[in-house]
Amino acid sequence: MKRRSLPTVREESRGMSLCNSDLAIYVMVTATAVFSYVNSLNGDFVHDDIPAIVTNGDVIGTNSLKQLLLNDFWGTPMADPSSHKSYRPLTTLSFR
Repeated sequence: MKRRSLPTVREESRGMSLCNSDLAIYVMVTATAVFSYVNSLNGDFVHDDIPAIVTNGDVIGTNSLKQLLLNDFWGTPMADPSSHKSYRPLTTLSFR
């Protein structure tokens, strides 16, 4: 006696379960990042942030834009022998 074959049922992924699992992963990664760094938002500047941001005339606006373009990252003129020669005007301008 020959066995009758069963009809095949094809399960198609509509993408909803994949999308939902991907969304859950993205939400978990984002939540982990937010919860890891949210406590730093009310913190003070530390280490080299003080000379680079708090007391830097280029950042706090006491120096002109021309001086900002002629100074290094720390607010020291590039021609000065004590300059670190780290020229990052866009970074300094973004802090302004």
